[in-house]
Amino acid sequence: MLKDDEIIEKLDEKFEIIQKVGGYKYGEDTILLFKLFQASLNKKNIKLLDIGTGNGILPILLSDNEFLSELIGIDIQKENIERANKALKLNRIEKNIQFECIDVKEYKKSNYFDVIISNPPYMDDNGKKINENEHRALSRHEIKLNLDEFIQNAKRLLKPIGTLYFVHRTHRLIEIIKTLDENKFSVKKITFIFSKNNTSSMMIIEALKGKKIKLEIENYYV
Repeated sequence: MLKDDEIIEKLDEKFEIIQKVGGYKYGEDTILLFKLFQASLNKKNIKLLDIGTGNGILPILLSDNEFLSELIGIDIQKENIERANKALKLNRIEKNIQFECIDVKEYKKSNYFDVIISNPPYMDDNGKKINENEHRALSRHEIKLNLDEFIQNAKRLLKPIGTLYFVHRTHRLIEIIKTLDENKFSVKKITFIFSKNNTSSMMIIEALKGKKIKLEIENYYV
């Protein structure tokens, strides 16, 4: 089942995940995104898309959530999707979860999803040399998907009124709000994640397509 460069690791008390040795590993940001997103759910039969699903961590963690009727994870890296599908079997998950290797810019299900969730690449592709292996580089840097493309395609794939829920870096907040506004999203909630030294370099944004709404600000301490 496993390749020579793959290992099985505990994801939480219930699930296990298959990771690439020496590759990009999920971090605290993904787990916080899952926890805060799950706490926000309050209606049933939600169709959810995870853009840049990686090894399938978010759909797997959300697989026993009663509010979600369909979960689809897409990723541009074939090896990630192979590991995600193996993790479904490993964890004996029978819920309606599908993983597909595809560039989100080529994905055809326009106006289909109620919610899009994502832990997208954070780092600008600024032309500087990237001293990382390809698996890590594509996961962390805007090489194949920049911020504009991410938000534009989220708008295209969401229903006329739909929710975009994602984690990003606080130093790009102004750029993010501007891009969301240009694409007719209203920022519903910004949750700033504070570390033990009382600084925040990470935030989770909830934005609503197709409807104006009052902005909420929250702080979350880890």
